[in-house]
Amino acid sequence: LLVSTRFTEPFNQPIEYGKYVARLANMLTGGGVMVQRLGDVIKGRRTDVDRLKKSTTIPTLKSAVPGDLSYVLPARYLTSIIETLKAFNNIAPGLYAKNTLLYGAEVKFYSSKVKVGKNFEPSVKNLYTIGDGAGITRGLMQASVTGVVVGRDIASRLAG
Repeated sequence: LLVSTRFTEPFNQPIEYGKYVARLANMLTGGGVMVQRLGDVIKGRRTDVDRLKKSTTIPTLKSAVPGDLSYVLPARYLTSIIETLKAFNNIAPGLYAKNTLLYGAEVKFYSSKVKVGKNFEPSVKNLYTIGDGAGITRGLMQASVTGVVVGRDIASRLAG
């Protein structure tokens, strides 16, 4: 899940803030990725090795370090994540469950964007900026859609 922040004046150091969040996560995990059960997030307690072992959901990232995301992420972010999972539960029942695993924290920076047209073509003809690294999309699903849009544009150009 993505939580975006648009800071207001007088704050003008969003990159440093993001790096700070990433440093906290790395500090608390020894450079790894933190995992926490949703039930533990809601109860305000740390997921430890024993709780994780008793979980019905088995972590797919075996190297993930059990911990407490509230030591890394601001309360506003955790609240947004919880509310989003509740809403998604209406579409995918069972998603908002105590054994759902949350991994974090991933910090992305979107301040460097290439100016493109509607088909993701910048000022250089026949060059396209697609995918997650182009600074245009906010996740893998949107990034994959850019590939579809560009593919259709190229196909229509070839068809004449």
